Amino acid sequence: SPILILAGWANQKETAAISAVFIFLNSIAGLVGQYQKGFELAPGMLWIGITVLAGGWLGASIGAKKVPIGQMKWLLATVLIMAVGKLFFT
Repeated sequence: SPILILAGWANQKETAAISAVFIFLNSIAGLVGQYQKGFELAPGMLWIGITVLAGGWLGASIGAKKVPIGQMKWLLATVLIMAVGKLFFT
């Protein structure tokens, strides 16, 4: 995400949309890989997945239509700082 913004290839809202698609596809690939290894999902995971998709759709809609670009920059910066913290401390 930061590379897209710093290189000028996309603005914050476009980067958020691209990131959401990437994360979704990456998650599906991970689930397929785990399934091929014999991993079975817990019974309640279907409902959790539906809830996650609904929350992601709602968040993306609000972010794309209601959040000003300046606030989107701060939200993205906050998420990136949290990711760096998690990377360093876990």
